[in-house]
Amino acid sequence: MKEKRFPMVIAILFLSINAVFAQQHDWENEQVIGINKELAHSDYIPYATIDQAIADYANESPYYQCLNGTWKFHWVKSPDLRPVDFYKPNFNVNYWDTIEVPSNWQIKGYGIPIYTNITYPFVKNPPYVMTPAYVGWTNSELPNPVGSYRRDFVIPENWDEHEIYLHFAGVQSAMYVWVNGKKVGYSQGSMTPAEFNITPYLQKGDNTLAVEVYQWSDGSYLEDQDFWRLSGIFRDVYLYATPKFHVSDFFVTSELSDDFTSANLKTTLSFENKGYKGAVTVEGYLLKDGQSYQGEKPIFVKQLTASTVGKKTSELAIDTKVDYPDLWSAEAPNLYQTVFVLKNITGKTLEVIASHFGFRKIEIKDSQLYVNGKSVLLKGVNRHDFDPLNGRYITYESMLQDVKLFKQFNINTVRTAHYPNHPDFYKLCDRYGIYMVSEANLETHGFGYDVGSLGHEIPWQKAHVDRVVSMVEAFKNHPSVIIWSLGNEAGKGVNFFACRKAALELDATRPIHYQGYNEAADVESIMYPSVESLDDIGAKEDPKPFFVCEYAHAMGNAVGNLQEYWNVIERHKRLIGGCIWDWVDQGIKKEVPGKPGEYFFAYGGDYGDRPTDWNFCINGLTTPDRAITPKMEEVKKVYQYIAITPGDIPNGKVNIKNKYQFINLNQFDLSWELNSDGQVIEAGNMNALNLEPGKSAEINIPLIKPQLKAGSEYFLKVIFKLHNDEKWAQRGHVVAWEQMEAPFDVPAIEPIHPETLSSLTYREEGDWILVSGKAFNMKFNKRVGTITDLDYFGTPVLKTKPEAIYGIQPETKMLYKDSVTIAQVAGPMLNIFRAPVDNDYMFGGGYGPKWREASLYDMRPKVESISVGKKGDVLVIEADIDSKSSKGYTVHQHTTWKIYGNGFVDVTTEFAPDKLDYPLAKLGFLLQMPEGFENVTFYGAGPHENYRDRLQSAAVGRYQTTVDDMFEPYLRTQDCGNRSNVRWFTISNHNGVGMMVTASNLMDFSALHYTPLDLEKANHPYELTPRKETILTIDMQHCGLGGGSCGPGPLDRYLLKTEKATFSFSIRPYVGNMGDMGEVAKTKLDN
Repeated sequence: MKEKRFPMVIAILFLSINAVFAQQHDWENEQVIGINKELAHSDYIPYATIDQAIADYANESPYYQCLNGTWKFHWVKSPDLRPVDFYKPNFNVNYWDTIEVPSNWQIKGYGIPIYTNITYPFVKNPPYVMTPAYVGWTNSELPNPVGSYRRDFVIPENWDEHEIYLHFAGVQSAMYVWVNGKKVGYSQGSMTPAEFNITPYLQKGDNTLAVEVYQWSDGSYLEDQDFWRLSGIFRDVYLYATPKFHVSDFFVTSELSDDFTSANLKTTLSFENKGYKGAVTVEGYLLKDGQSYQGEKPIFVKQLTASTVGKKTSELAIDTKVDYPDLWSAEAPNLYQTVFVLKNITGKTLEVIASHFGFRKIEIKDSQLYVNGKSVLLKGVNRHDFDPLNGRYITYESMLQDVKLFKQFNINTVRTAHYPNHPDFYKLCDRYGIYMVSEANLETHGFGYDVGSLGHEIPWQKAHVDRVVSMVEAFKNHPSVIIWSLGNEAGKGVNFFACRKAALELDATRPIHYQGYNEAADVESIMYPSVESLDDIGAKEDPKPFFVCEYAHAMGNAVGNLQEYWNVIERHKRLIGGCIWDWVDQGIKKEVPGKPGEYFFAYGGDYGDRPTDWNFCINGLTTPDRAITPKMEEVKKVYQYIAITPGDIPNGKVNIKNKYQFINLNQFDLSWELNSDGQVIEAGNMNALNLEPGKSAEINIPLIKPQLKAGSEYFLKVIFKLHNDEKWAQRGHVVAWEQMEAPFDVPAIEPIHPETLSSLTYREEGDWILVSGKAFNMKFNKRVGTITDLDYFGTPVLKTKPEAIYGIQPETKMLYKDSVTIAQVAGPMLNIFRAPVDNDYMFGGGYGPKWREASLYDMRPKVESISVGKKGDVLVIEADIDSKSSKGYTVHQHTTWKIYGNGFVDVTTEFAPDKLDYPLAKLGFLLQMPEGFENVTFYGAGPHENYRDRLQSAAVGRYQTTVDDMFEPYLRTQDCGNRSNVRWFTISNHNGVGMMVTASNLMDFSALHYTPLDLEKANHPYELTPRKETILTIDMQHCGLGGGSCGPGPLDRYLLKTEKATFSFSIRPYVGNMGDMGEVAKTKLDN
């Protein structure tokens, strides 16, 4: 009986398998990557004349029709709910919504954006995307949304006898296309163009175009990038017409002579014939960018016989010698235009196409990357196509702004992370001079890097290779592309060797990069090495150069240690640079809940999206709206191409090295300035420096030794600026600078003897010490061991509410209730906590949670002993204080207060913190000034926010700002506003009355309308409520930033260890009639 049933079981099994395959959707089948699509090719538009082609304005071409604009739109949350007959012309769409194309439908209010980094937003079950979702996931409510798009169009009459193509520059993630009710085809692969020949489907008059877009497809398994998951037709849609015989593709390269004085221009033209009969002529022109073709002779004229033309496809290869070409590089982006004219036998022009071209040679030799025979360093960033208003629909103006900012901030390289960017972005990089690492739309991070990744799965090889081929074909003619990247975080496997093979068969002129599998690449590459490990990598002997494809993770308040990375990169020849992660915060503009008309930049989870990685998408150097940040300033300084180092500074000797590879420094204006105590006292301009690339020279600054003032500091600053206007910046734009200490033999300050000052009086009343002088009054509380109130010239500068001391828990007279901020007491209170920056939470140490676990934000003082007495004309208060957190962590302080008759208060604290196995955030004090103290003047590193490991871009100077302006609106609120290497600062009110703080050495400080706990508790800036008071932090030391949100934390020398330390500072009065702030700050009292 069993023998008879077995064949029946097999039969049923095969029927079941056949039924499954019969029902398998194209969008859940890794073998179906397109139906009836045209082969990938170079991105170009056909024109009618050479003038049109040179101008390259697509809308001016009579053979181009843009289909961007308003489309009819219908959205459903699942494929089974879609209107299946909507593609039929008689289907009524009048009641449908409208949507702008290009756009992402989530941005327009359909469904919600989902941000996730690694975890797929649907249940992982390749190639299927409809597996029932986990409870709570967005996918459980929106299994696979489908957008149905409709619009009509009319074909111009002059397109008769032409082939007509429909071009989609970007659709996520899969689509079907119909024209006039007839199914044209299918496509997936979101980030490269999809084209269809729609000639057979067209009719006279109105034509109906229908597009059905699926949010998820099997292609989504290859699109697991770290970005918002957005859907729809998000790049341009257009039609173009070609003659029956036309140029279907072209590839222009050059072979440069060893001395780079001549080139063999190699042109390969591909043709396609759809029924044309007769011979044709092809003319080729090579024009310098902007040059008219009038009077120019073609560089070649080729006759194609009727028999050649008659073939379905054909190819023509032409070599042309070019003498003394202007070479293209990022520093000197000299462009040409190649123009190809197709004419019939009578000489009538059939088609003109053109493309920018750059003569340049990319080589890997001697473990280095060479461009035109020069070893280059890639000073780069990773960039997503992202706009806060439009999602992944990027306007030309936004792309242009990005490229200009790259140039202005010394960025010479962009990695298109992790997919090909908008085609216009490539053109802009060609024109402005940016090296591109063009990366394929290929990431499977959610599968890991090992055998489980799809790179090992042969059934997925076709899809892998298609994405690389589509990228190479589309962008192969762009000189800015110097490296092809096979993808990102997609594991290892044979599929990447297949990708490499396919790429090199199409283009052998560029090296290959792939982060995850260096055996398949010409360039070694990893992410987020430490400075130490990068040093080891650089020292390794290897024929392959090493490229740090991601480093210096710029999440929130970050980009510490950047100079140290570049010290290492410039020390080892095989290190060719790196790309910072990443360029722009991916924050979407969203209305503040409950506040119509007010907006903020949203990150993961703000839409209720699950799964989510929260604010891990907020890691740009610039904000979503491209505001300049302190991080960008640091990058500009570290990436600058001119090294300026001190020689014999007092005699004006300075050393200059030109680190450009193709630019002489005589293109820049050279100037200098000498400052004393932060103010410029001498300045001058010098003749342009004629210094060839790679060369060094000593220059003589014609400074006149100043009359040296006692106790003053002197700094020399040398500056290089643009001499001429450039496309990306105006004349006078600073490209490089350096500030160097001028070590003059400065006389010491003569101290003032206290007995020469006004007298002071004091009395003790219980817990209080009341001190008065001619211009000040002060209250000191013995129970908390600090000043509680201080007024200068009748104006309170520190003022504590009485209940902060005794009104909370009078039975114990404890200072705090429920861990209320230490800002309850106005005077200096121990502060060892900062609102953790993103790096403090993540991989580089995770210090932030440890600080909170130990309650370091909640240090409660207990005065163990206190003494009060006069020493001559100085009141001296000494206190031993144990400040203890609610979890028992203790910092012992021995503090000496010296109060003088002129209102000066010198404070010296000896700290003895309990040992911890992790660093402190800071070591210092927090103070609170009353409402109205808004004006800030400081002498230290500035003008922008800086930290001890992000200081290169901050010059020592005297700066004026406001408390409001010291706040940096990081999209997840965190510590901000710090200034390092500060000698003194003053906070004053509108009447000019203020409090000055000076340090015996250097200090950090901030002045905000928020306490550290305020900043920690909020998730977005709009959740903060500014305090009327000004909250000051004064720190002996402040922990560095590092790059630990994805990578190493601060270097050891920038950590704040729990060791004994001494900090001295002085609180002083200041009003305008006291004279120059700097002189007041230098006043030294003999104690």
